[in-house]
Amino acid sequence: MKKKHILSGLILYVCLMANIASITAQEADDPYVIIVEFTFDEKNVDKAIDLMLDMQAQTLENEEGCIIYDVLLSEDDPSKIFIYESYENEMAFKMHENSTYFKTIVTKLLTPLVKESKVIKVVPLSLEERFIDEEI
Repeated sequence: MKKKHILSGLILYVCLMANIASITAQEADDPYVIIVEFTFDEKNVDKAIDLMLDMQAQTLENEEGCIIYDVLLSEDDPSKIFIYESYENEMAFKMHENSTYFKTIVTKLLTPLVKESKVIKVVPLSLEERFIDEEI
């Protein structure tokens, strides 16, 4: 059972890193924004919510580079939880991932509860015009 949790955590980490690596490069000062979709077994949802809300509180309290960190429960499917994260730049996001509370809460405690996850990198619409202008 422990090997299964370790393997699940490793797979989640690899997927997260693959998604992040495939993202179109932005300038260093651009906001870094992601939406993460998690699916849990019903029996793990309450524990996952507690962990995510703890992560939210730690992030907002300790990270000046974090602009938004929202935890959202799907109205249609209570086994799905979303996190909307916005950071001043990619460096602020990397600092978030390297924090001790991220490693404890997300890596050690939350990852074993995750059934599925998906990371979506998004660009704020206020930046979209600049990207379109650069392509012309």
